[in-house]
Amino acid sequence: MSSSVPQPSVGRALARISELRGVRDSGAPVGRGDSRSAILAFIEAGGDVVRVEEISEGVGLHVNTVRGHLDALLAAGRITRIPDQRASRGRPHWLYSATSAASFRELGHALEVELDSSTAPEVARRAAAGWAQAFPVPKPAASVDEAVDQATTALSAFGFDAVRNPVGDQVTLRACPYASMVEEQPVICDIHAALLTEVLARTEQPVTLARLDVWPRPGLCVAHLSRPDTDPAWSVDLAPVARPRSKRRKRGA
Repeated sequence: MSSSVPQPSVGRALARISELRGVRDSGAPVGRGDSRSAILAFIEAGGDVVRVEEISEGVGLHVNTVRGHLDALLAAGRITRIPDQRASRGRPHWLYSATSAASFRELGHALEVELDSSTAPEVARRAAAGWAQAFPVPKPAASVDEAVDQATTALSAFGFDAVRNPVGDQVTLRACPYASMVEEQPVICDIHAALLTEVLARTEQPVTLARLDVWPRPGLCVAHLSRPDTDPAWSVDLAPVARPRSKRRKRGA
């Protein structure tokens, strides 16, 4: 990456996009608590700014409880607020609104500008490290299966719809928040691979990313994992099936 562009900023931008996309697609905040989800859903449904008293009445929670959830949503970038010009003197009054789709587009454009100026091969690893700092990442796991589960959960927090297979050697990534950017900025997929590598390493289990298949089907990618405990007892090799020869029709038949 060029020295004029701070390397971790790409990772933080990717993390921010996944947060904004998560709000637009799922409506669930980071903690996914029922009360906080209800508050966010109420604000989004309003389509305009709302006061804390309106939220309190709408979701059936005490004003002080609502304020605590609003602070958490603000810190996560899920909502925005502006001063209420109608408020009287005293404690500041705020009007709350959901983060707009425009913020997602603006951030995406800023990210593309940064990636356009990134040339060094270290961009993926460094961006992934910066991204990982924006979210809680897995801690040492007690088993390889737990490590895969933690990595799958982390990928979901990063904005993907991540699902592991029963064997635990594949993780399917659906609903990529960055799909519209990949054609112009394929390095984003390299960053995703580096991010998953970083997450797995932090579990301190012998499981690594073998390869990342990008879009084997529209809208999904597949991460293939290497782990020492998934070798099959044996494999059944199927012999080629002989196809019957087609009969040629005689002329005049």
